[in-house]
Amino acid sequence: MALLQPEGLIHGHYECKTLDQTLPIFTDLFAAEVTGRQDDTALVRHPNTDWTIIVHAAGADAPDKPHGNHYGFRVADHTEVEAAHAYITEHQQQYCLVSVSEPAAGHFAYSIYVGEPGGNAIELEYYNVKAASHGRQIAAGHWDSPLPEARFPGRGYIPQALSHGTAQCDDKETSNAFYTEILGLDIMGGGKVSTYIGHAESPWYVVVLPARERNYLRPINRYTLKVATAPDVLDAYDTLGKLSSGVTKLCDLKEDSGEASFIFSDLDHNWWEITSTDEPNRSPD
Repeated sequence: MALLQPEGLIHGHYECKTLDQTLPIFTDLFAAEVTGRQDDTALVRHPNTDWTIIVHAAGADAPDKPHGNHYGFRVADHTEVEAAHAYITEHQQQYCLVSVSEPAAGHFAYSIYVGEPGGNAIELEYYNVKAASHGRQIAAGHWDSPLPEARFPGRGYIPQALSHGTAQCDDKETSNAFYTEILGLDIMGGGKVSTYIGHAESPWYVVVLPARERNYLRPINRYTLKVATAPDVLDAYDTLGKLSSGVTKLCDLKEDSGEASFIFSDLDHNWWEITSTDEPNRSPD
């Protein structure tokens, strides 16, 4: 049994330069909605995905993220990838996009990457459902009811879900053991190089890829795991603090109104948050 027993992988945190530049990318190009905004933080969610991205505006000096650290949305048909490329390229100047890659295939996916002015890449992909026969659970549909064209008209493509986030690691097998034996996550598929990790109760996932040269992210960029109760958070904090390896930094435990949370970086210097509440933590660190 894993040391932690999470109830879900519930949030991702995203660092950009300004909300005014980045939020329209999510809403106008990826069919997401802004469900809350306060000061330098906004909550973004796709209508078909019960996973919130907490977007933090960190100012003009916010560093650009490696290509291996991005979020991805999914369309229902491969022809929509070409349509998206045409539409987004046509509106590249309007949204101050740094880049729009050509459609490319790889690992059962066909996708483009959009470089947004906040220093991040966002992927739009079609994923071949035949990949399910190769053990990739993530190939299954990520939505129950597809969004109609009326919800996202005039583009020629419809992002149907927020499908995944990404992370990098140093050694695949060592990291996989940490995800499953410590964090209590599942291996949902992968290839010779990549691993897809997630929670059994939800279809979204995190793609983890080994990288020889790492550019470590700041704590503001992290994934959030929810456990059942505040005492479970305290137990997790105590357990991770006693590990001889696997945790490179353990930040202060926070308690408020009967809830608890903390942030830590794992063996690969990727950041995670453990919390007892469904409410997004708007604090950057």
